[in-house]
Amino acid sequence: MILRPLVLACLLLLGGCISTHPGGVGHVRFASDREFVQARTEAGVVRGVEGAGVRAFLGVPYAEAPVGDLRWREPRPVETWDGVRDATRLGSDCVQALGRKAILGGGGGIVVGSEDCLFVNIYGPATEPDRARPVMVYLHGGAFTIGSGANYDPSRLAAEQDRVVVTVNFRLGALGWLAHPGFEAEGEGIGGNWGLMDQQAALQWIKRNIGAFGGDPGDVTLFGESTGAWSACYLMASPGSEGLFHRVILQSGPCLEPQSLNAAKDQVPAGPPFADDLGCTQQGQVACLRGLPAWRIARAPSLRSGINGPGSWGPVYGDAIVPVSPPEAFASGRFVQVPTIVGTNTDEGRLFAVEVRDMDRYSKETVWLYGAHGERALERYPVGPEGPAVAIAQSFTDSRFSCPADALRRLLARHVPVHGYEFADAEAPFILPDWITGLDMGAYHASELAYVFGTTWLFADTGRWTDRQRALSERMMRLWAGFGHDPDFEADWPRVSHGGGPVVVFDPAGDRVDATFHDRHQCEFWGGTALGAVEPE
Repeated sequence: MILRPLVLACLLLLGGCISTHPGGVGHVRFASDREFVQARTEAGVVRGVEGAGVRAFLGVPYAEAPVGDLRWREPRPVETWDGVRDATRLGSDCVQALGRKAILGGGGGIVVGSEDCLFVNIYGPATEPDRARPVMVYLHGGAFTIGSGANYDPSRLAAEQDRVVVTVNFRLGALGWLAHPGFEAEGEGIGGNWGLMDQQAALQWIKRNIGAFGGDPGDVTLFGESTGAWSACYLMASPGSEGLFHRVILQSGPCLEPQSLNAAKDQVPAGPPFADDLGCTQQGQVACLRGLPAWRIARAPSLRSGINGPGSWGPVYGDAIVPVSPPEAFASGRFVQVPTIVGTNTDEGRLFAVEVRDMDRYSKETVWLYGAHGERALERYPVGPEGPAVAIAQSFTDSRFSCPADALRRLLARHVPVHGYEFADAEAPFILPDWITGLDMGAYHASELAYVFGTTWLFADTGRWTDRQRALSERMMRLWAGFGHDPDFEADWPRVSHGGGPVVVFDPAGDRVDATFHDRHQCEFWGGTALGAVEPE
């Protein structure tokens, strides 16, 4: 991605006036009608809380803490406990380094979180169901380096749509995605996918245990945004995911984007020098790395390629978890074949382009992004009255999000029912004013999340919504929950054809079915550059 996410700016400027962990659902925990409730998991009894029409179980472990000798090993089942375990408060976030460079894998930053972090949070209506409720499992974004399930409050989605909604923590940064040849000697592969293993373990736990929370393990929708959607893409390409979910919603995470595709074998050579840089220079590097404090590992820069190309983190393919790349899996039909929604936002790139404020920076960034195609991109995306940031944001949106999503829809539509969308609220609330960001943010990357959950989070305060925006959120919540259940769903949201269209454009002024997505985002131009060999027929 370009430049830096704005998480730290939001925190520093707002002083925490919007919670970074709304998933703690204080309005439930401290409701006037609060009561405690219990559920029995395979490892023991947990005590949650209900109030204000919502039932919540927070910080429920789905795997043993990956600490000590369990660091960089596949997740282990939770050990049983006696008595009742408290589940009325959030568990820890996974270890993560917060900083301008750190978020993209460049090292440094302020380290927060704990390795004891493999928790799920479970939300549902407070009323007892007459039958098991459909389940929705959400994977968070954050460049595979930051974030947690608790960054989002799905309680409204759960209560109003009669769903059990689960958010998931998984290992991040080097602790989640390091590959090293020394891992192979331990019989668990060469690494690179520990975080993906966590996600799969969480889904397996949900299949075995969600019935105790009123959910139907045979009716699971997996959804995720940004790197959460990339994760869901890889899980679709993993044979071990068969039967763990029954439909998928991919929000702004089109995993055909070439620089995010990395073979496991190509990332292994970066493991030993990563260890060298941390002082583990002798034989037994893996044991040495396991003995280091987690904060040192989290602050070390990535030496492998990941979601953002060289010097970042993310999943790999070509191992036992994901045998072939997602594009190859989808093209050949070797994936978990379930109905899928693939969508993006109109102005994805604006969140990443706020530092491009002059023509020189615009030219250099464009050439750096697109290499041999940089000069052609400069001609194709001339700077207009809105300035250079908007121009580079549009090329980034088209090349890294819109056109890979268009190609992904075409590939998947050969095998499964597919629906497409574009979120297009040009006035989506953003927590920082334009005078700080330097541009109108439009329908920026992640702006749809407040609408899907119907609740405030770090980037967006739903208290600023207009009546039309509130109505749009209600439509989106109903559609997300109704996917696979509402008999009238396809009347409102037609399937994508093998030709890539149409998509539904979500707009406060009124949703519309649109067949111009491919042309509007110049996907013919990007077909030979951004997509390369994975361009569909």
